[in-house]
Amino acid sequence: MIRRVLFPLRLAGLRLLRRGGRATLVALGIGTGAALLAAVLAGSLVAQDLGLERATARLAPTDRAVRVVWGGIGSGAENRLASVDRTARDALRPLGGAPVRAMLFRQSIARGRLFDLGAVDGLRRFVRVASGRLPATCRPDRCEVVQLGGSGPLPRLQGLNLVRVGRASLESTLPLGQLVTRETYAGVLSSSLRYHTASTPPLLLAEGVTGLASAPVLAPTYRSYAWTAPLEPGRVHPWSIDAFAARVTQARSQLAAVSLAYDLTAPVTELRQADEEGRVAGRRLLLIGGEAAALLLAFAVLAAAGMRRDAEAEWRRLTWHGARRWQLALVSGAEVLTVAVIGVALGWAAGSGVGALVADRAGVPAGGVLRHSIVSARGFGIAAALAVAAAAVVLLSLRVTAARLGALTVTPVDAAAVGAMIAVVVALARGAADQSELAGERGTGAVLLVLPALIAFVAAVVFARTLAPALRLLERRSRGAPVPVRLAALSLARNPGRAEVAVAFLVVSLGLSLFAAAYRGTLERGQRDQAAFVAPTDFLLREDLTQLVPVRRVASADTLRQLGASQALPVIRLSGNVRRLEGSRGLQLLGVPADGLTSLRWRSDYASRPPEELARLLRPKSSVALHGLRLPQRARELSLPAHGRGDELAVRAFVVAEDGHARGLGLGTTGAKLLHARIPADVRGGLLVSLTLELTNTGLHGVPNGGANAAAVAQGTLELGPLRAGQASLPFHDWTGTGGISGAGRRLRYLVTGENVARFRARQPTDERPVPVVASPRLAAAAGPGGILPLEVGSGRIVTRVVATAERLPTIDGDAVLADEATAATALAAEAPGQGVAGEVWLEGPARLEQALRRPPFDALELVSRRTVLADLRSEPLARGTLLTLAGAALVALALALVGLLLGVIADLRDDRGELFDLEAQGAEPKMLRRHLGLRSGLLAGFGLAGGIATGALLAALVVALVTLTAGAGRAEPPLVLGLDWPLLLLAVLAYAVLAAAVVALAARRAFRADVAGRFAEVGT
Repeated sequence: MIRRVLFPLRLAGLRLLRRGGRATLVALGIGTGAALLAAVLAGSLVAQDLGLERATARLAPTDRAVRVVWGGIGSGAENRLASVDRTARDALRPLGGAPVRAMLFRQSIARGRLFDLGAVDGLRRFVRVASGRLPATCRPDRCEVVQLGGSGPLPRLQGLNLVRVGRASLESTLPLGQLVTRETYAGVLSSSLRYHTASTPPLLLAEGVTGLASAPVLAPTYRSYAWTAPLEPGRVHPWSIDAFAARVTQARSQLAAVSLAYDLTAPVTELRQADEEGRVAGRRLLLIGGEAAALLLAFAVLAAAGMRRDAEAEWRRLTWHGARRWQLALVSGAEVLTVAVIGVALGWAAGSGVGALVADRAGVPAGGVLRHSIVSARGFGIAAALAVAAAAVVLLSLRVTAARLGALTVTPVDAAAVGAMIAVVVALARGAADQSELAGERGTGAVLLVLPALIAFVAAVVFARTLAPALRLLERRSRGAPVPVRLAALSLARNPGRAEVAVAFLVVSLGLSLFAAAYRGTLERGQRDQAAFVAPTDFLLREDLTQLVPVRRVASADTLRQLGASQALPVIRLSGNVRRLEGSRGLQLLGVPADGLTSLRWRSDYASRPPEELARLLRPKSSVALHGLRLPQRARELSLPAHGRGDELAVRAFVVAEDGHARGLGLGTTGAKLLHARIPADVRGGLLVSLTLELTNTGLHGVPNGGANAAAVAQGTLELGPLRAGQASLPFHDWTGTGGISGAGRRLRYLVTGENVARFRARQPTDERPVPVVASPRLAAAAGPGGILPLEVGSGRIVTRVVATAERLPTIDGDAVLADEATAATALAAEAPGQGVAGEVWLEGPARLEQALRRPPFDALELVSRRTVLADLRSEPLARGTLLTLAGAALVALALALVGLLLGVIADLRDDRGELFDLEAQGAEPKMLRRHLGLRSGLLAGFGLAGGIATGALLAALVVALVTLTAGAGRAEPPLVLGLDWPLLLLAVLAYAVLAAAVVALAARRAFRADVAGRFAEVGT
């Protein structure tokens, strides 16, 4: 029995040794697919680790640390510094490097003086001296300190001599963590935060915790100790997060067992969130992993087609010698499995080398990457499954037989293609794979990621089935063609089986190669679109909310032009809503000069109409300049004669300055005969646009029952004389009342409540017609007849008319309306003066302009640079890894297509040697035979290329529509659109054609150099 088993195994080994060239070629193809998959596994983990490192680096230094904090009174043996310090350091030792120690006495009082007193070991690393010098090590008899902000005298403590030796600012809050904030003690509070803020007590820091903690006078005082170990980027890896989190939990338990006064914090949540993003990117790379597996299995089928005739002959010979069926299966299985195992092993080793090289170049521990990807238990399991799958596919291809259903011939491959098509339809019906889908271990995301392999398989079967009718048609049409053409068409039409397998493999390999290239181009275009969406012009300047410096104060159009800006667009951005719109989460009003829309980077699918037409629809038909009474530049005071009857109201005049900001000037009450106010310097020469009448009391006087169920109201009449500004007399011509004011000219009637703003204002060009806007579809659907849509924006209300729809507007995620900036500014100012001021400037200019915009005074503004945004997107490790992997996959698939073509040529030379010998015997010259073989291979290569192009285009379109992720595995905004790099794709097709012709020509020349019969015999062996 042992001999019966060993003999087939020995025979399989001898066959492999005698046919080493063919076995080597088959193993090479299988190994290439395995190497690609292994490299994808390692590259995915490298990209995930780099993404985690980058996310860690983006954390604030205070948050990017492991910190132990203890709070209590320093009396008692267990609370002494030495004991507390030992416990904290023991807990931190497994989690990080040497910690920085600090302490703080927060909000202490000595003799009625409030102060903050602390100490840091190695203080010089965390402060910058502004005056004086750094302190020496603190001793109770002389404890030198530096003051970090605050005000007030130094406290006088018996037994602790505090000596201030300098003033400094806090460069880093790392040692003290949340005990103190840099904003408080670095003097960077904005003017808005300083307003009515109580004075800060002085913060005094000493050098050396031990000296300050040992002061007896502070023993009964509550203090906080902190030990901080910085967590350097790259210290925690995706494969070590769980272990790090477990050590943090164990350290907390260790501290809690000692005392509840301890607390340990670590950025575990932030690290897991960053790792989750990297894991999503890694799962998206399964697109390439599925491509590698599909290539490997397709090559296995091609190899089986080349081995089928030889295997059938061997089975007949062994059967004649008395071999059993199981022995025949053992011979074939051992031969195929050996080739598959050797190919996968070599490919896995090559992929490991590539993964190690990539990890080393990226600065990631290569050993850790390999141990947790390629050479892990999971990695070896994948490799073993690949080898078994490749061997099984080859064996099934060798033994598969067709069944006839009437006039149709059906094979198991056809049945598998039908099953794959059903799976594709189900996957398409289940929807797209976004971040949330891909974050799950199972479900829709995993199904969608095998789509490339499924679609490529279905396409391969369809094109293979189409080949036979196409060849028969070609044979009939080529009967008048030259002899080599007729022979090529006839030979393929008579025996299309192996040609079908070759074409199927070329469809898969070329289709997946073109898909990888097209998907890479799409992701690159997505990066450019994303940067253009964030910054539709070269630069955006907007108000920095931490400094509250108006854009108009430092970024005038003249100043920007002098710096080299070719265009400066003032932009209004305000939040608003449509009253009682169901499910509304608010909207944003974007005001951009209509003539500037054509210069924005605007994708064609953003709006229902192109930018040129939108500009025409939004452009005002006439001037929309703000109307009002122009005050003389030299006027310092306003005076307004008035005579009121009825309830008394407060009168306020609103003046808009040249730069758009408005001031409200209190003129007094209607009880006075002369309303008067001084004109501030910043609005002199401005435009008086409105007067407001405001309640001066509850409006409930004279109402019975204490005013229950009554509204505050004031009514009466008011006669106004001409306004006097300096020496000028300005009459109120063409003014109108709103919000309860009626009448015109000098005599007004009013009925004022607390619900509306009562205004007597100049008529504006936007009063007679609604403001034309482009609205998102949801807002456009809410518009009334004629497209009228009232909007509540800021503190006012404007009436708009929807003239077009836009799926999205640049810089805005959600519902939005777009209007002409000047029109919107006038309409907003009519309702609330000063509200329609441009808070942003969108600039076009050269790259050097960015340097000027980052210097004072522009550094007080927030700068968004499209070039910087794009560079940041491109430098994202996950994005770079994805794009590099796609490029490598395209090249590998293209190379496998060439290897498959070469394998097909060799199989033709071996299996058709009899027919070719007959042609030579009938007088065919080697030149004609080479041409015949080249035409046969060219027909197959051309048909495979056509199928590959169609398959690649279909794959790219479906994957882009279904896998809605950017190159960095984030949500695509705007959505991805298919972006084909036509020069690169044409170059790839041309390269394939040239290399395929060279491969076929080389094989044909080698086969038909001289003695045809002898060469055939050599090729056959």
